[in-house]
Amino acid sequence: MDDIASKMGEDTRGPFQNSFMQECEYMNILIHYIVRSLRDIELAFKGELTMTETMERIMADINLNRVPALWTKYGFTSTRGLNSWLTNTKHRCEQLAAWKEDPVKLPHVTFINRLKNPNSFLTAIK
Repeated sequence: MDDIASKMGEDTRGPFQNSFMQECEYMNILIHYIVRSLRDIELAFKGELTMTETMERIMADINLNRVPALWTKYGFTSTRGLNSWLTNTKHRCEQLAAWKEDPVKLPHVTFINRLKNPNSFLTAIK
């Protein structure tokens, strides 16, 4: 986030940039919780951490191709199965990664369905 903000000056940060910065923040939080929960499960399998009920629920959801509730809490609204949800998350990350290379320049195409808060982006357009 600091790297992206440093690429933008105060005078070049507009509504589009604010919207995308919010999306990056949302995605960073989601990825943090995904990585943390999977790392904790891995440590529990190794015997370095005690398996908790939350970890067991996450494992059960993964086995049943459901998005774990913890990830949904910090993620985006979706009725997809886990495989499709992870693919969609990857596409969202790719969209944000393409934008972060030159955050001052507006992208030619923005997939609204890949934003957690599309209303923020649509308001920026107005």
